[in-house]
Amino acid sequence: MVLIVAGAAWLAGLFPVAAWGAPWWMGSLWTGCAATGVLARHPQRWRLAAAGVVLAGAAGWRMDAALGRDPAAVASFLGREVVIWGTVVSEPDQGDLSTSYDIRVDRLEADGEAVTDAGAIRATLGQYTELLPGDRVRLEGDLEPAPVFDGFDYRAYLQRRGIAGTMLYPRVELEEGGGPSPGRVLTEMRLALDGALQRALPEPEASLGAGIAFGRDDGLSRDLKAAFNESGLRHLVAVSGSNLVLVSAVGTALAVATVGRRWALLPAGLLLALYVLLAGFEPSVVRAAIMAAVLLGGELVGRPQAGMPALALAAIVMTGLEPGLMLDAGFQLSVSATAGLLAFGGWFRAGFEKVRRTGPGEWLPGWVGEVAAISCAATLATLPIQWAQFDRVSLIGPLANVAVQPAVVLAFWASLLTALLGAVSPGLGWLAGLAAYYPLRYVVEAAEWAASVPGASAAPETAGGWLPLTAGAVVAAAGWLAYARLAPVEAPSRRAESRAKAGQRLLAGGALAALAVVVVSGMGREEGLRIDVLDVGQGDAILLTTPAGRQVLVDGGPSGLRLARELGAVMPHWDRSIELVIISHPQEDHIGGLPALAERFRVGPAVSNGDSNRTATAALTAQRFEAVTAGAGDSFELDGVVFRVLWPRQGDDGDLNERSLVIEVSYEGTAILLTGDIEAGAQQVLAEAVAGRVDILKVPHHGSRTSDPNFLRQTGARVAVISVGAGNRYGHPHPNTLAALEGAAVFRTDLDGRITIRVHDGEVRVATQR
Repeated sequence: MVLIVAGAAWLAGLFPVAAWGAPWWMGSLWTGCAATGVLARHPQRWRLAAAGVVLAGAAGWRMDAALGRDPAAVASFLGREVVIWGTVVSEPDQGDLSTSYDIRVDRLEADGEAVTDAGAIRATLGQYTELLPGDRVRLEGDLEPAPVFDGFDYRAYLQRRGIAGTMLYPRVELEEGGGPSPGRVLTEMRLALDGALQRALPEPEASLGAGIAFGRDDGLSRDLKAAFNESGLRHLVAVSGSNLVLVSAVGTALAVATVGRRWALLPAGLLLALYVLLAGFEPSVVRAAIMAAVLLGGELVGRPQAGMPALALAAIVMTGLEPGLMLDAGFQLSVSATAGLLAFGGWFRAGFEKVRRTGPGEWLPGWVGEVAAISCAATLATLPIQWAQFDRVSLIGPLANVAVQPAVVLAFWASLLTALLGAVSPGLGWLAGLAAYYPLRYVVEAAEWAASVPGASAAPETAGGWLPLTAGAVVAAAGWLAYARLAPVEAPSRRAESRAKAGQRLLAGGALAALAVVVVSGMGREEGLRIDVLDVGQGDAILLTTPAGRQVLVDGGPSGLRLARELGAVMPHWDRSIELVIISHPQEDHIGGLPALAERFRVGPAVSNGDSNRTATAALTAQRFEAVTAGAGDSFELDGVVFRVLWPRQGDDGDLNERSLVIEVSYEGTAILLTGDIEAGAQQVLAEAVAGRVDILKVPHHGSRTSDPNFLRQTGARVAVISVGAGNRYGHPHPNTLAALEGAAVFRTDLDGRITIRVHDGEVRVATQR
């Protein structure tokens, strides 16, 4: 009891200073008011009350001192062009078009001024920039404050982590590679495991597996993250690692039921050790592991509530060492989820057991109630924090959590196994990935379905934060009452146990039957030629799948992640090979995704016109693909699909756009013209050769005004597709281009999303993603 009161007083002292910048004594005042009410009934507890008031004051002073630290020297250079010599201190943070690193500023120079040991910045670099902790780099560019986004204060988030400024795509040079260190070795290991998942699984399952297993969600798309938020499932992939609390709780509950409480410690301890090791000992991961250890310690000794004093002590120690944790959403979610499981878990468990003792509930296996209790307890405890931090409350969250938790446990272990085996052998990783895919896919489908339900979430007014605070106080009071009394424990009747075993067999049989249906239905092969114009943003990427199921990729778009997501949506999950790549021309919006493609897939040769470009991406592409040069007059066939190169001709000059490969693809009398980024000059030369012969036209250069309207009309295309990014800064497609396509059915990736065209028996059918 003493530790619990101490923990509550300590957090009460931290909170007002952290949340509103209140005076350091505000928490003491709150604690004193609460203590007065207690002393009125229990005057003998004055020592404990006095200690709580003092502890709250000490916590407030500690937080006030931490927030009042002088800003790092680098902050005085914001808004200026600088040269920085620094050391990488973080793992890579992968974005769609970039990779970010935290850099310790060892020396900074600007306009003749110089400072050393100036703090830390975040540098956003190219997507294929590969650095490791300990690497020494030189950065040159503009140093700016971090942006503040609508609904998310990114600047304050970085400041809490000690990051004073940002540099966006500065010039970067590797001065010296870092020496051996635990952080560097662990980062290399984690990146190898991430790579193993990416080779074995499509997207988004690979990123979801990394999120569930390692607490990393940087590979998930914005839309999928939004679906996880709406469905109340974001904690499963939170970087905080708070998902470990639930996975550990469910895994231990199943272990206790399977091997008994005495032996359940082994798998629980193994899970915690593996998680902390593989996730790289990041502070957020260590915090989550501490929370899980607190919870499991009480569960395994048969006294779940015994974990609450340990949780209080852990919270005091961690926030005492780093008061800024009080502002960290991951820390808040981890602590509240653990406290909720300790306080409410037993009562929810008792409630579900009562349901299992009556009527149809007798057929439910015991683990169903256990999983439901864990999910509901954690969801209830974290609801006020989700409201305050994300301005949304997921109303469907409890149901969604109950539905996915068994699959999450399977996905956790299957993802770990896939990563470990894949790091040893890609073939073994692929085999493990076949099994890991289905629970991961189920979680994705469940999140998207739950988010699509009308009223799945709400965005109630926060009234300046007071309403979430009030809700938190109500939940805390309910938790205290639940914790103060032991939940009743009643053993189910023999009949209920017998029916539960039968229900478990039925449930397992139904799950296996459903899995078999999904597997068998996904093994069918479509007839004819399939063309997927992938929605990769401002760029081109087109996948052609032959009648025999072999793939030809024409261009790779600007982003490796976007390309991987699109390929994951249209290719069978077990197919990790691309037989042929065609590069129209080596510009970033056409080849940006290709180096990453070679890392994730087994790839065949790359056919191009032989042109080169002085970019890092072009150099990487040349390194990772076997090159085949083609020009006008060349042709090849794959499973009855004929590819004929029309342009460029030998000796044709022009820039990279004008010399794009133009390929006519023919299948069963239907002609598809792939035009790269050719402009009016090349179009006028080709106009007579293609006049009236084209059924499907990939409109040149994203529909820009550089096209010749006569060429577009002369093709006679029935279907025209434009690959273009939504809201692009170039104004593509141009109105004149659209006017020239009048009479054709025009489809655009910025409006229609991914465009799928099926050609079979002379019939052309078009479907869009949206």
